[in-house]
Amino acid sequence: MRSLFGFNKAEQAPGSPNISEKSTTDTPVADTSSEPAIPPVLECPGINGPLQEIKALSDDEQKVLEQIKSEIPKLIKDLPPIDENVKAFVDESVPLDIEGWLTDECIARYIRARKGVYEDTKKALRKTIEWRAATRPHALLPDAVEVENRTGKMYMNGFDKFSRPVIYMYNHRQNTKDADNQIRWVVYTLELCIRHMCPGVEKVTLAIDATNWGFSSSVSIGTAKKFLDILSNHYPERLGRAVVFMPPKLFVGFYSLVSPFIDPVTKAKVAFVNPKEPPTEQTDGGSSSPWIAIEECFDRNCLEKDCYGDWQFQYNHQVYWKSIEEEFAQAKAALLAKQ
Repeated sequence: MRSLFGFNKAEQAPGSPNISEKSTTDTPVADTSSEPAIPPVLECPGINGPLQEIKALSDDEQKVLEQIKSEIPKLIKDLPPIDENVKAFVDESVPLDIEGWLTDECIARYIRARKGVYEDTKKALRKTIEWRAATRPHALLPDAVEVENRTGKMYMNGFDKFSRPVIYMYNHRQNTKDADNQIRWVVYTLELCIRHMCPGVEKVTLAIDATNWGFSSSVSIGTAKKFLDILSNHYPERLGRAVVFMPPKLFVGFYSLVSPFIDPVTKAKVAFVNPKEPPTEQTDGGSSSPWIAIEECFDRNCLEKDCYGDWQFQYNHQVYWKSIEEEFAQAKAALLAKQ
């Protein structure tokens, strides 16, 4: 889903992608205003409002949690090496730290996603553990994905009214054609959000500008399914809300085509916003997603102006990427310090 995930329709050419690939827009976006560039907000500012309550495990699910914890030595045994095809994109010196990733909260998310079934939960966890060992999503190099965001098409910036990290997605800023590297940037951004979640927060919010959406920039169904597979299998229970701003009828029609591939729980988290009209519970184009008011999810002072908020943030690639590089160095140092 390009408008949801910032992908491009073209699929990757055969062979390993080149991390030095030039974007179709070679010049990084810079703030051209006379005001100093505003840096992104990546750090949790503290809990300033209500939290979305995390559903407690039932007694039976708690028993599954204890069973899984007793199986951890087996779950993390005999892991695959780093995939040769991804070595060019990761920092191999960053520790894997599966034990640190496999927290009670992490296990609980998999239990909820697999409906409390012990065997399904164990298999899902093992699948993700093997995937993390082989692909090292937490160790993706900023340089490997830098090209993907030179135009500011998708990035983490700030938090919603429930203290969830916000990922902004701007359809019209697409600049690359390498589908695999686009997915890497999505994964990088998810890992970034997870590292900076406030205490008690487990989910992210997507703020999607669909104003200029069109089929010419939409993703292929195959690529959309590939990303949805990663999201559902390796980041379960991580989506809090996906808010689509000003979706044209063409977008709503496209969404109705891809929505059958989205599980009902995820689909219920998608909402549409038209700031120029009062929200309704209407359906449109076969979609059952509600139209909501901005204030249901965002404080306007903390929502970018390009998504109809009052925050005068304008993406500046040099400023944003400096923050990304500094954050990666700090995250790496923190993992090394645990060894």
